[in-house]
Amino acid sequence: MAIPKRQLSPLIRKYVNGSRPAQAETRGLGELKPVEPAARREGVPVLGDDQVYVMKYGTVYHTAWCPVVGDSWDHAPRRLLVTLLAAVGERTRCAECNRHTKAARASAAQEYHQQARPTPEPPPPDAVVPLKVIGLAHGILFLAAGQEYRERFKETAVEPATPLWVDGRRDGMVVRLDSASDEPLVLVQLDPRATFRNGPYQVRLRHPLRRSATKPYAVESVESVEPAP
Repeated sequence: MAIPKRQLSPLIRKYVNGSRPAQAETRGLGELKPVEPAARREGVPVLGDDQVYVMKYGTVYHTAWCPVVGDSWDHAPRRLLVTLLAAVGERTRCAECNRHTKAARASAAQEYHQQARPTPEPPPPDAVVPLKVIGLAHGILFLAAGQEYRERFKETAVEPATPLWVDGRRDGMVVRLDSASDEPLVLVQLDPRATFRNGPYQVRLRHPLRRSATKPYAVESVESVEPAP
């Protein structure tokens, strides 16, 4: 005896028939290969590199959490999948994602331009101090400043690798400031290959580069100066 076929209710028939066109439409777009998202935040999948959102029976892919993705998550979270961008097949990119990305970029650019730009610190007073040669011994060049710069030298530090420039060449390195004598001194270790130049020099001061600096000023460089004709 043949078993009669069970008739589907109108609601079930409507659901089944409605889902078949969507399945047929996506069948030609390539096999969907879900992957695990890079992370989850409160259950919400978060994309990683080269990952996109797709709907189980959708014809587009999503590169961002656009309103379409959000609506799908709210109403049918099981249909929202994550796959690799290389595996989207013939699916097209969501136009809403493009608008969402452009709006986010424009907002970030506007916020960047509205941020207050830090103003560079003004150079310290007496940023350039004239020096004269008072001696050379054991490769150390002794340069003296005027008495009026003694207090300024007490407030000035020497940071590592502070150069001595002579005619554009790096001919040595500043090793110490001495503010104990009446004429404050700058001590420079000459490069063994450098030729001693007897003439006027100057020291340039700036604000220190190190945040941990204990003095308000630092030596930027010592330079030879062409004597006045």
